[in-house]
Amino acid sequence: MSKTDFHFFTPNHLIFGDGAVKNIGEYLARLNSKRILIITDMGLVKAGLVDRVKKYIDKSNKISIVFSEVKPNPTISNVHKGVEIVRDEQIDTLVAIGGGSPIDAAKAISALVTNKGSILEYELGNKEFSIPGLPLIAIPTTAGTGSEATMASVILDEEANRKFDIVSKYMTPVFSLVDPETTYTLPVSMTAFTGMDALTHAIEGFTATLANPVTDAIHLQAIIQLWNNLETVVQDGTNKESRRQVMMGSMMAGIGFPNSGLGAVHGLSYALSCHYHLGHGLANAILLPHVMKFNQPVVGEKFLQLSRALGFKNPDYDTMVIELLDYEKRIGIPALKTFDVDSSDFPQMAAESMGDFSNCNTNPRPVGVTDAVEIFTNALAL
Repeated sequence: MSKTDFHFFTPNHLIFGDGAVKNIGEYLARLNSKRILIITDMGLVKAGLVDRVKKYIDKSNKISIVFSEVKPNPTISNVHKGVEIVRDEQIDTLVAIGGGSPIDAAKAISALVTNKGSILEYELGNKEFSIPGLPLIAIPTTAGTGSEATMASVILDEEANRKFDIVSKYMTPVFSLVDPETTYTLPVSMTAFTGMDALTHAIEGFTATLANPVTDAIHLQAIIQLWNNLETVVQDGTNKESRRQVMMGSMMAGIGFPNSGLGAVHGLSYALSCHYHLGHGLANAILLPHVMKFNQPVVGEKFLQLSRALGFKNPDYDTMVIELLDYEKRIGIPALKTFDVDSSDFPQMAAESMGDFSNCNTNPRPVGVTDAVEIFTNALAL
């Protein structure tokens, strides 16, 4: 059952549409920006997308420099290096271009510049930011993380080999330019992995313990749009309408899940990603069917609702999981057993996945260490 008493929060101004990036000068003018730091990764620099955005910025008579060292899982050192550049170059505005990694890094840089200290101090549950961050414009280039719509950031502590969350209204983008055209050249595998990240957000948000009528409506529509279009763009990346639908589904899930909470897929995927260096979206895709099977005894009615909404011929409690496994095969999600995974790591990974701020805590069915080991084991056996 969804909650009927709830809070719903949306932190920023989302601008959705083909060619939205071309208007970045307008939004920089609104912020009275003069010196801009573009935060991105080398892949997008090489793809030419960063240069394209930089030209739009230069046309607006602003000064911009590029920081392109963000890693696929943004690190503490990435954040601290970005803060140094902001201070040395007297930057007044940040522009993040990329998937969740550059956007998450930019959020953390934005807030740390004005609040100081180490980013590790601001891990969820510890110290909180008290001063609004530097203005940030986010330009997502993948349809997956929804980071452009959230007030959260995930950073990798390389020394401890673990990811940690930071959550604050003070580091959200002021504007997010959600432009489906930025995804047109996304490689097939990244389209599939990031798309599954978005679908995981929507499915987990739909069934999480904090789900409410508003998040249910958002997530159900996001699931329909993602499910009906992701396979199409994996097979044909030039399909503009399906690219739009996937991008919109990702953004919608990003609006919804911070209000509903997530579940054990995200709670466990951090450890899987850190131990075996799997991308976040891939780790989520691998675990999603098995966590859904685990949750089935308590959310079977919602799975039945999803099966009907997606038009399955024989909707029942098992259909959603069966259909998902087949769907993942069709879009090229590799099995966990194809990686060098050692099951003896599972107890440690399971223990690392628990805690006061784990996403496991909003999973619809209580999940403990033994349950987590079983989920990892089932994923490896598939």
